[in-house]
Amino acid sequence: MPRKLTALSLPLFLASTGTASAAEVVWDGHYRARGEMFNTLSLSDTNPNAEDPAWHMDHRLRLRPGFLLSDQVAIYTQLDFLPYVKWGQTPSIVTDPLTGEDQPVVFSDAVTVPTTTEGGVTAQNLAVTRLWGEVQTRYGMLRFGRVPNHWGSGMVFNAGNRDIDEFGDTVDRVQFTGKIKKIFLMGGVENRSEGFSAVKDDYRGVVASVLYSGEKVGLGTFQTYRWQNTGDTRFTTWIGDIWGQADLGIATAEIEFAATVGGGDLADGVNDLRISAFGGHLGATLDPGRIRAGLMAGFATGDADPNDTTVKTFTYDPDFNVSLFLFEEPMPTLTASVPNSANDGRTTEAARTGYGISNALFLRPSVGWRFNEGLTADVAWFAARQAKQSELETAGPGYGSEVDATVTWEPIPHFRLQGTGALFMPGAYFRDYEDADLEGGFDQPAIGGRLITTLEF
Repeated sequence: MPRKLTALSLPLFLASTGTASAAEVVWDGHYRARGEMFNTLSLSDTNPNAEDPAWHMDHRLRLRPGFLLSDQVAIYTQLDFLPYVKWGQTPSIVTDPLTGEDQPVVFSDAVTVPTTTEGGVTAQNLAVTRLWGEVQTRYGMLRFGRVPNHWGSGMVFNAGNRDIDEFGDTVDRVQFTGKIKKIFLMGGVENRSEGFSAVKDDYRGVVASVLYSGEKVGLGTFQTYRWQNTGDTRFTTWIGDIWGQADLGIATAEIEFAATVGGGDLADGVNDLRISAFGGHLGATLDPGRIRAGLMAGFATGDADPNDTTVKTFTYDPDFNVSLFLFEEPMPTLTASVPNSANDGRTTEAARTGYGISNALFLRPSVGWRFNEGLTADVAWFAARQAKQSELETAGPGYGSEVDATVTWEPIPHFRLQGTGALFMPGAYFRDYEDADLEGGFDQPAIGGRLITTLEF
């Protein structure tokens, strides 16, 4: 069986080492088939560039095998097969043997893997996204390589390993984790932007964390300090995060708060830049049996003057999923003036929101019902407004609100079917906006749906 993390020890990326024979292989991962439909992300039926209803289906097989070389040594990796390749993409084109001309797609009887124009395969066939080793010593766990980066609820650092996740944080790091009773201590060094071996052009960092992990309570802090000192770039950043979780039986609670502070000079003459941004959320659930209820509230600071040298906007990790539309899909999305395979026929030049909660105050109450062990239904209302309105902004501060209804069916082990329907009602932040080139009219509600079929190891 794969080595699993408990909910309270997950933030420290720890795994207990079980007994294993030489070269034993353990498996973890999932295959996901996903379909999505939006009508429409343009939020308009009057804008001349508004797109028609859009839908697509895609694949992703994610394997996370572990090679247990001994009781103390293991190698882990993550492989993504056909990640985000759309159903029906790259059909095999039939060529007329007499004329040598390509026939219409309707005559195709097969689809092929994506390739480049030169014939080489692309990263959408197979992507080796992570690879690391672990050594269990008498003093603790040594981990080194390209490792998943996750802490707490995933608000800042999110490994993105769920079937609904799209991104995932990964870092090249050497870390050591020791344990004193129920307290885990971790320290490590990491590296980014390796360019020339003999040139000091890297963005380096050190990390440290302290986590108390009890049966019912988890509490800890994760600290990251990063710096780059090369050429015209001299910049430092500190990210501090405090996380806590309590399991009270029929009730659970979670809280997380993070700050990003830094400054320095960047290339291209951007000097004396300062970062001072904060974010956090508080959530609670009540699950006595058939019915359950939840409430989440949070904030991410914004910037009143986007043109000064102090950045105050905080952004959650894009895999901190809270809805189907808002902060999950760029809106408004419009039809590209020159559709091609690179832009998928769309443009986000007029988009006001993108991936990840940013500059926001938000509230998300929810209620659910468990019909039986394999069938549940949940309804959530998500509303948000700007935390700080820009001095240059003429539109109102309200992002709008959204209602999401989700049904999850798990009739047998390893199989899950989940469907979500959503209605998004744009606020003044969209309704009052007009792009200088792409015009406005972004005042229409949007309807969407998502269906995910997952086979999980």
